[in-house]
Amino acid sequence: MATSWNLSDRWRIVSGISKRQLKAPDFAKARYNKAMRKIWPWPIVLLEEIAASLNDLPGGLWLDAGCGEGQLADLIGKHRQLLGLDLDSTRLIRAKTHPYLSVVQGSVTSLPLEQESLSGIICIETLEHILDMKMVLKEFYRCLRPGGYLLISMPSVTLRSLWQMNRAKRPVYCSLQEHIRELSSVPISGFPNRFRTWEWLERGMSESGFKKIRQGGVGYLFPMWNGKLTWLEHIMNLVYRERINKLIGKLPVVRNYPYYCFYLFRRKIINIS
Repeated sequence: MATSWNLSDRWRIVSGISKRQLKAPDFAKARYNKAMRKIWPWPIVLLEEIAASLNDLPGGLWLDAGCGEGQLADLIGKHRQLLGLDLDSTRLIRAKTHPYLSVVQGSVTSLPLEQESLSGIICIETLEHILDMKMVLKEFYRCLRPGGYLLISMPSVTLRSLWQMNRAKRPVYCSLQEHIRELSSVPISGFPNRFRTWEWLERGMSESGFKKIRQGGVGYLFPMWNGKLTWLEHIMNLVYRERINKLIGKLPVVRNYPYYCFYLFRRKIINIS
């Protein structure tokens, strides 16, 4: 497949990274570590849910846009052709140790790929960092074949954070410093915030040429008990066991408040300006 980048470009990126950088600690690497699963399982569970969502989708060439250190490739890279793309060259050298067809340094706002060259794009834990999301969606549309698939995820307001905001009258984000936006199933008002509704996202995706196929969520967090009722938190720990939490997440109200919300879209077979 022809692209606007080549193997020598990738190796110039790789050769610029020292062994010390390769071994340097990284937050993203730690959060996907199996040892972290008992403490905070949701990043790993998200990857597994994303991988499972691809099982009934066609093969061909897929892009992991914003691949980070490449943990997703361990779950799907052996079963389909997968490219990795990220801005961070240090993370890319680590991603190269995972089963990607190839990795390249680049931005999701200007993909170094030819028009209609991809069967699918996966973009997880990335769009919340991007200022110009319309440009990203335009690039995704350009590079996907007609009928191609786009799977995205973004952090979303949980019942716990909604309860905290109602009490404190101030926003509660997954990351105040790093995130430009986060999602919410309901409008958040009463104070300045960066939350965008699911409806806003779905409308923007449709205007950018994508049709919603399905939606899911991971990590259902509930308000924490304080004071004399703190002992109830020991019981609530049962709710955060992965299988139980997944079942609870299917309840009508609870399912609207996952820690991570993910969507599967399909490129419409139309031309947009």
